[in-house]
Amino acid sequence: MFTYETKVRVRYAETDQMGVVHHGNYAQYYEIARTECFEACSGMSYEAMEDEGVMLPILEMTSKFLKPARYNQVLTVKSIVKTLPSVRLKVDYEVYNEINELINVASTTLVFVDKATRKPCHPPESFMKKVRTFF
Repeated sequence: MFTYETKVRVRYAETDQMGVVHHGNYAQYYEIARTECFEACSGMSYEAMEDEGVMLPILEMTSKFLKPARYNQVLTVKSIVKTLPSVRLKVDYEVYNEINELINVASTTLVFVDKATRKPCHPPESFMKKVRTFF
């Protein structure tokens, strides 16, 4: 299992008239956290993976809102990868506010896809070599 924490400050443009983060912005928070998590565990960026001919689109996303996030809060987004990736990769998320209250839980399932054929494939070996050390 690999866990990584990312800090995200809520911007004014991400909130509604009540100062609460609009639900649609959470997908961006997950993406920010996920890309930092991948670089931390694999040493490889999304860009480098695409350069090797593999893309990683989202297949599924779930999100449960427990408490609101508000303007200017610094959120902690914890990315959790519980199983070694294969053709699919599932990432769980826990979002905490500044007083360490759990405010959101979520998950995404991504699929490794060959850039040329657009068909599912296995992750690049250069990615997997380092990731295997955590599982």
